[in-house]
Order: sequence, then C-alpha cells, then structure tokens
Amino acid sequence: MSLLRATVGLVSVAYYATSWADRRFLFGPDGLYGTDMMHDLVAARGAFSLYLVSGSMVWFEVVFHVGCLLAVLVMLGIGGRLALSLHGAFIWSLYMTNPTLMDGGDNLVILVIPFLLLTRCFDRVTVMPSRRHRTDRTSSTIAHNTGVLLISVQLCIVYLLAGLYKVQGQLWQDGTALYYILRVPEFFWPGVTPLLFHAGWLLVIAAYATVLTSVFFPALVLFRAGRPIAVSLMIVFHCGIALLMNLTSFALVMIALDLIFDEARAERIVLRASSSLRTAKRLVCREGGRGRVPSPEL
Repeated sequence: MSLLRATVGLVSVAYYATSWADRRFLFGPDGLYGTDMMHDLVAARGAFSLYLVSGSMVWFEVVFHVGCLLAVLVMLGIGGRLALSLHGAFIWSLYMTNPTLMDGGDNLVILVIPFLLLTRCFDRVTVMPSRRHRTDRTSSTIAHNTGVLLISVQLCIVYLLAGLYKVQGQLWQDGTALYYILRVPEFFWPGVTPLLFHAGWLLVIAAYATVLTSVFFPALVLFRAGRPIAVSLMIVFHCGIALLMNLTSFALVMIALDLIFDEARAERIVLRASSSLRTAKRLVCREGGRGRVPSPEL
C-alpha cells in the first residue's frame, strides 16, 4: 500500500512536471479550452474542478502549484491522509480541465485514492516514518484490510473487463492485434519495432497470453500458488506497454497495483535484504576495528 501511494504521488508529480511549461495553454482559463468550454466539460460529467472557482490567472497559478506541492508530499509520504485527500481533489480538478490528456493511469489514480485513504499507506516508503502506537495500528486494521480488499476487487474488475472486451475483437481473436497496434506511428520504435515484426509468432503468443491472463487474473489470484504467476505475467505486460506504447504512468500504477497480490513475498525479500545489509555493515565495522594500526605519534 505504501509503494502504491508513493507511485500515485510519483505519477502525479511527473504529470505536473511535464505539463508545467505549457500549463497555461493546456489548463489555463485562456488556454486550449477556455473557461466556458471547461465549464461545459465539467457539467457534462457531473464533476467539479477547483480551477473553475475563478477565471483569474492568479487563481489558476496558485491552484496548479499547490497541487504540485501536494503531489510531492504524497510521493515522499508527508502529510498523511489529509495530504492524500487534498491531492485527490487537486489532481481530479486538473484532469477535468483537459480530459484528453488522460492515458488510463490518471483514471486509476482517481479510483484508488479513496481506497488508499482507508489503509496505512504512510507507514513505509516515506521520509517521515510513522510514530503511532501499537494500539492505534491495531484499531485501524479493519479499515486497512477493507481498503486493500476494495483495491484488489477494483483491479480484478479492470482486468476481467479488459480481457472480455479484447475477446470480442477480431484482431485479438486471430492474434494480430499487437502487430497492428505497433504499426501506429505514435507507438513505432525505430530499430526495435521492426525486429518484433520479424518475430510474428512472438506477437501472436503475446496477444493470446495478454487476453488469457487478463480474463483469468481474478481466478489466479484467489490461490496462493497462482498469484506469483499472474503478477509476473502482468508486470511483463505492463513493462512492454511502458516501453513500446509510452503509457508510462498507466504501466507504473498497474504494476504497483499488481504487487498488492504478492505483498508477503515482497515483504520477505525486503526484510532479508535489509538484514543482509545490516550484517555486512557489522562485519565491515568489526574487521575495520581489528585491523586498525595505531598512529606512530601515539
């Protein structure tokens, strides 16, 4: 959960950073859509946007940079649930002013933030470790587990629906979907994509594996033995999306969500690595103390 929270903050910081130079054109009251069209877009979705409280450019700059600061705080693990809830309101407001820039990862960020508020997602991966007492941690266990369950169900729904929609497409049925996707100019990677075209059988296998893993993901994660398989396949799939389709924020959020189902294994690996590092450090210090040569002046 802490890794997912940090990833949500990281993706949001990247969104703000890459949009900063063109922020007035992309989101400003005198930009691409303008205040009147942004009001229409928000009203059509039954949503809200803090950017539409005022048409002043000063107000826009204040809201944009406060939102950027909140994203940094969430990424670093500062501010707790208050910072996370405010970040959700600010990043949602930014998305609503220009929904054409969303790539799926942004939508996932909005979906998981309310569930993350139930969890103890600020306990790890933070520059300010939690100092709460054990009694406080025990009393929040039910809320934490509820948040984890809701996020897990949401992810299973995403995979199941994505797989079922793919099954209905003729290109996915005959295994040529990835071939045609990679021919889109925006996704074409010179020097790499042509090599994949020569290995057509690999693209066919990847297409069928994508559909099958998506559809059966909810069933695989129900069993302890199936979780590492499902998570590993989906991580490979999303790494491919990040590299070949440039949907980086979507891939990062999905990978962080996938790791929820193998949290115990990841926890053991981290603990063993930390223990090994501490042991190595003690050995180095001990050997250094034994091998120290007194100074001639003494």
